[in-house]
Amino acid sequence: MISYLKGTIQWKNDNSVVVLNNDIGYEIFTPKPSLERLKIGEEKEFFCHEYLREDSRDLYGFLVKEELSLFFDLRKVSGVGPKTALNVLSLGASRVQGAIAKGDVDFLASVPGVGKKTAQKIVLELKGVLIEVGLVTEETEALDVLVSLGYSRREAQDAVKSVSSAVTAEDKIKTALKILGKR
Repeated sequence: MISYLKGTIQWKNDNSVVVLNNDIGYEIFTPKPSLERLKIGEEKEFFCHEYLREDSRDLYGFLVKEELSLFFDLRKVSGVGPKTALNVLSLGASRVQGAIAKGDVDFLASVPGVGKKTAQKIVLELKGVLIEVGLVTEETEALDVLVSLGYSRREAQDAVKSVSSAVTAEDKIKTALKILGKR
């Protein structure tokens, strides 16, 4: 089972990238926001889920562990397969978490392949889970932005933790960047 992969982006299309690792190209399906940030020729690491079926073998990859965790949570909902979960995550992990926390069924139902009933199931089954796990959407969004700007995950986490007074993700990012700039 492939759970982590690091390599060079060889090419990308609408829903996947091919990552070269030891002269082997792996096709990795990834959410659109991540896909848009990836550049051909750069080295990246992916936290992966390998999905095996009788007729295919698909690899789903995420730039941060929290997205993979949310992917697994979405997959636990009956009627949500890996492609649907990936489509949901293409709305943005922090936005999906916020929609689940607020019970915004219409937002989730806007995803191709997700009807109103499936969106209601997602909210019903995951609202409590996300609260228990302690996923705070503003912190997650701030972390994602800081990591995408080139800061290490550890640096970003330390900076975001020290700005607990900021309410919105934007405020957290601005304050965290000031802290990181002083280091």
